[in-house]
Amino acid sequence: MRTVADFAQHFDLALHQQDATREVILGYCEVAREKKVSAFYTNPYWSPLVAQELKGSGVRAGGALGFPFGAYLTETKLLETERLLEAGCTTMDMVINIGELKAGNWKMVGEEIEAFTSLCHQAGAWAKIIFEVCFLTQEEIARLTRICCEAGVEFVKTATGQEGFPDFQDVETMQANLSGTTKIKVSGVPRTFSMAAALFLFDNYDVALIGTRSAGKIVDQYARFLESHS
Repeated sequence: MRTVADFAQHFDLALHQQDATREVILGYCEVAREKKVSAFYTNPYWSPLVAQELKGSGVRAGGALGFPFGAYLTETKLLETERLLEAGCTTMDMVINIGELKAGNWKMVGEEIEAFTSLCHQAGAWAKIIFEVCFLTQEEIARLTRICCEAGVEFVKTATGQEGFPDFQDVETMQANLSGTTKIKVSGVPRTFSMAAALFLFDNYDVALIGTRSAGKIVDQYARFLESHS
């Protein structure tokens, strides 16, 4: 059975609340440090503060690029990537240009992913690509997964949480098309997401990371579960 420490490392804490203040961000940094999750993501304006607060804690500071719509200039995404890497972020999530993918412009989508991944790797950071699966067919999810694996991204990620939720078929399609060292991050899950759902994804779908605002609460839930079964 997983230890609490191991369980926590399968979670990215995320807060993309528009009205979050400095005090709120600092409070979430404390949760990230206390629970020893894998990373904490927030909106780019706050990422330098998060990187400063989490330095030396073992928790990665995350940067979100093109979030949540993806339809930003590639140059803008890459410039912001550079700035957040310089500020100390060590794991980066970029939303693809969904409209260009739906139009069949796979060349543009692939080149953007490759450029983003290259910048991340030059700085020693993880690259994660957000699909927003609710807009994609299973064939598109499969092809995009293969493109990400060829580019060497660390994680393919289901959704932003701003639109529809991912389902098990989406995760199955990602899993079936993985290659190399690329893993799956499930995110965009409902607020009711629970410890049981997390364990089901870990054990049955080989999911490596889950991104949620509720990460701290779920880690606490797991700790109580272990204590009650000891």
